[in-house]
Amino acid sequence: MTDGRPDPVIARFQCGELARQLRVAAKLEHGEAEGLLRALTPSFYATKLTKVENGAMPPSTADVEAMIALYLPTVDQADELRALARDARRRAQPGAIPGPRSRQYLSLERLAVEIRMVYNEIPGLLQTREYARAALSASPVVAASAVDRLAEERAERSRRIIRPDGARVWITLGEEVLDRANGGPAILRRQLEHLREVAAMPNVRLRVVTRAAGAVAGLSAPFTLLHTADGKSFAFVATVVRGDYVKATEPFAAIFQNAWERATPEEESAAILDARIADLTDS
Repeated sequence: MTDGRPDPVIARFQCGELARQLRVAAKLEHGEAEGLLRALTPSFYATKLTKVENGAMPPSTADVEAMIALYLPTVDQADELRALARDARRRAQPGAIPGPRSRQYLSLERLAVEIRMVYNEIPGLLQTREYARAALSASPVVAASAVDRLAEERAERSRRIIRPDGARVWITLGEEVLDRANGGPAILRRQLEHLREVAAMPNVRLRVVTRAAGAVAGLSAPFTLLHTADGKSFAFVATVVRGDYVKATEPFAAIFQNAWERATPEEESAAILDARIADLTDS
């Protein structure tokens, strides 16, 4: 966030985790705490505590004060819970992907300690500004007036997330991406050079699924898997007009693993990238 405060979605998850920790420290079982909180404030309905602790919704001011009265945290812990709840109730700012669920995804992306991607095109998180601009310009659902802004936001998002001291990243790409010349051969070459630099980072592993591998499920329905430090996992599935994140990630994890195992090992994948870059340099 530009004002230095945490993103509302991140704050919501942090608030939920702190609320859970305070309940556990107070030696209260979930059901017991829920019943007592409902007695303290009428706004606490049957499933609300679950939603708050899972980060699905922020607690109201009355909810927070009821938790503090019941859990008896320290002054610092109470102040932290109040502050996180306030931030969690703020409206999230739009990101490079339109739509409220996508804005939530962008917030979770910043929180991730591990990112796994399988795509048959270069995902926005890995795009250079000029490649993003060319791809966005070709989209029938992106206004021409928004292209430059969205391209810059994609590039900035990439710089913020994909860095040597950032999250652990696994990337699986279909070989077709090496031929998708959005903006022409020169822009594609620079995009592939960027991918090569990303693949060289110590926390990044990149593999290419060659055409010889045949049909690979993940490439027909691309997605990103995010894992946060507190053990939560989410899958993000994007289409042309919207994106959704899914908490039931087990099928996605299995599909990613299948694609990863069928892809070419990293060293050979790097050689494939280098060969394609050389072809584009000579053309």
